[in-house]
Amino acid sequence: MDSMSLNLYRRHCAECEAHRAPDSKTGEFEERKKGWKRCSCSIFASGTLNGKFRRRSTGLFAWDQAKTAVSKWKSWDAEIPVFVPVPAPKSASLSKTTIEKAIKDFIKEHTGESADSTVQMYGYLLDHFSKVSTEKGFIALEQWGPADIREYRKSWNVKATTSTKKMSILKTFFEYCLTNEWINRNPARLVRQKHNRNEDEETERIPFSDEDLARMFKACESSYGKGEFEYRYRWTGQDLADFISVSVYTGLRISDVATFNVQRLLKTGECHIRTTKVGNKVHTWIPEWLQERVRQRALMYGPRIFGASENPDTAVLTDLWRRKLVRLWGLCGPWKERPVHHRFRHTFVRIMLQTPGVTVRDVAELIGDTEESVRKHYAAWVPERQARVTKVLKDAFANKPKPTFLKPRENQA
Repeated sequence: MDSMSLNLYRRHCAECEAHRAPDSKTGEFEERKKGWKRCSCSIFASGTLNGKFRRRSTGLFAWDQAKTAVSKWKSWDAEIPVFVPVPAPKSASLSKTTIEKAIKDFIKEHTGESADSTVQMYGYLLDHFSKVSTEKGFIALEQWGPADIREYRKSWNVKATTSTKKMSILKTFFEYCLTNEWINRNPARLVRQKHNRNEDEETERIPFSDEDLARMFKACESSYGKGEFEYRYRWTGQDLADFISVSVYTGLRISDVATFNVQRLLKTGECHIRTTKVGNKVHTWIPEWLQERVRQRALMYGPRIFGASENPDTAVLTDLWRRKLVRLWGLCGPWKERPVHHRFRHTFVRIMLQTPGVTVRDVAELIGDTEESVRKHYAAWVPERQARVTKVLKDAFANKPKPTFLKPRENQA
């Protein structure tokens, strides 16, 4: 049989980017249908060549390349020729955009549009991505392929959830490059999401209890900045108490609290906590006593109620307040669970969920998350909520019919 008579088909692997069943097969005609999701699984050839029937991988994933390679086979033992693509003409729309320029433009695009913490997170990953590109000898974006992305992902010594987040950033970066027509495909999109059987066992969202908050406020009043440390700390226990209060009653992240501007607070007591993607502002309400504290601090320290840093880097100011909190938590005694600032955000959610009339949808809107995510990550750990559910179930089944259990017959000798 002539090599041109061999049957070509794509055999999908376990890591198929299109999530097709392992060992399933598709043909060229099938893949030309509208809406077909491409993948980089290898194309195989099968049939009889020189009287021998065999199946063999072409080592290629593009149909035209596979056909060209198979047409040169004289026997099953023939080497697979390396396919050299015809260079695109100089007038082609795709340009050899450098990785360095693409990263610079991407960060510039998001600066001022996205949150500082988001831009910082993008910067961390893409700085590393740039270094790895240099090590691999890659200069242009087009040099990165799906196999290179998989290899890069394997170098991350992180949990599956963290790996997913980093891949999401990488996909966003390449999607930006794709929309600018710097590349003709997004190589990160062709990499299947990495699954781990333990990835659902995420760290439990543990809020601070009312007793925990009382311990902190007591330490602010009686211990922080007192005694031998009284003149060493610029910020007093009252400052820490105000910082904690704003954190708990707004659910803002530490960077937003550290840079809190009095303009966020309206005369009605509503406090601007975030802006949606369509430009709508979301507000929460804080108690009158906290409104008064915010306005007093504005008179003492200016619009930035927790101080304005000469360093424009928000991370520097954030780290200063993080260290102050760590010092305060050390004065509170031992903790069953390690205290971190993000637990104030969990506490905000806990208080909301415990408030009659507040729905999961309300909470999701306030924190900028989905209802599904709130139910998954927050509702389960609220003890008071579970106690109410348990009581309802007890009352519901209290008078329901139940079987009579007969005494087991005694063993006869």
